[in-house]
Amino acid sequence: MWIWLTLGSGVFNALWTSRIKSRVQVEGALPFTVGMRWGVALCLVPLALATWQPVPLRWWVFTGLAGLLECVSLWAATRGMRRDYYSTYALANVTPFFVGLTAPFLLGETMTHSLWTGTLLVVAGALWLYYRGHWSWWGLLSAFIGTFSGLCTKEVIALGSFTAHACLSFGLGALVLTPLVFQGGGNGWRKISRNLMGNWSLILLSATATICFYWAIQLAPLSHVSPVVRVNLVVGFLLSYYHLGETKGWKSRAFGAVLLLGGIVLVILRP
Repeated sequence: MWIWLTLGSGVFNALWTSRIKSRVQVEGALPFTVGMRWGVALCLVPLALATWQPVPLRWWVFTGLAGLLECVSLWAATRGMRRDYYSTYALANVTPFFVGLTAPFLLGETMTHSLWTGTLLVVAGALWLYYRGHWSWWGLLSAFIGTFSGLCTKEVIALGSFTAHACLSFGLGALVLTPLVFQGGGNGWRKISRNLMGNWSLILLSATATICFYWAIQLAPLSHVSPVVRVNLVVGFLLSYYHLGETKGWKSRAFGAVLLLGGIVLVILRP
């Protein structure tokens, strides 16, 4: 079941991230990030309340860390995308490599040869698909921080409801970053509310992707979920070709999609 949840998360994730470039350029990275996080958290409140159960202090600590790190990771990615969208997007998706390095030590997960091969193929495919020769420290930082957000989530997600974890982690992360919106001048609440109202369709897609992703993490090792969810890059490539008409260099990019899909199949069919 985790496979279908992870693939579904990747598809819904692609549907909203493929539309953020113009939004970020207009609204700014930070207001967009905070608005999206608040929106997703609010969408998840009913499910979180319906599935709530008592949890230990450890759950609260790691949930808060996961939310803060995830929010900072998205902010770093959107900050980089304002300068170089494609290179930032490519490097922000090397997270499976960092997960493969850290999960065996911090979570006790096993990285087999086939799992490593599949992970590396996924990362290579991601870079081939979107990297444009310009280095993006923001993209790499996003991937690195996102790795530790996932590690914090996996550490405690089995202790309670995954929807409650997702809701609180997103809400706490947004709460911490909200004051930064007011430092840029102007009406901070107006910026946040404008993003909430103007991006409601993206918020719904992101919330759906979030539910699928956290449910999958509860069921399967993080080192398996992280590479498979990168199917969003293949879906994004197909959307850019057929919907946006971005056909330049499509044959080369298609090779990257094949590498990525091959890696995903290898991870799913690992011995």
